[in-house]
Amino acid sequence: MKRPILALAAAPMLVFAVTACGGKPLDPAVKKAMDERHEGFEAMGDAMKKIADTLKGGGSLNPELAAAAGKINELAPQLKDWFPAGSGPESGRKTGAKPEIWQQPEVFAEKREAFVAAAAKLAETAGANDAAAFATQVGELGKTCKGCHEQFRNKDH
Repeated sequence: MKRPILALAAAPMLVFAVTACGGKPLDPAVKKAMDERHEGFEAMGDAMKKIADTLKGGGSLNPELAAAAGKINELAPQLKDWFPAGSGPESGRKTGAKPEIWQQPEVFAEKREAFVAAAAKLAETAGANDAAAFATQVGELGKTCKGCHEQFRNKDH
């Protein structure tokens, strides 16, 4: 009996996908959330770096920084959907998420909401074209990032 060539070519990928997840297939919804989480944090990190580098370099609030603040504000509320059950270290995928996220959901939610509020205020100060308040709020937003990372993120990832 001849096997379709496509099936033979796909078989190694299936084996890889299953073994990369600790021997069990990863739920597609969990995989999607993890991918969105990774992409979202990358985008927020890039936006925050642009803001911080500009301010450290002596620059001030400008349309590019306002857009970066808007991007952070747009993504921040999505955090609530990026950490479904099964998307931590037990997924078998590389993640910086500590198990404490799911062990201490109330504390994680508190820190997440503080970040969401700080991101909204950053975008608000940018929209008001208030350079001094914007610069201050960048520091406040950074504190919310650090507060969550210290407790809920592995530094190795």
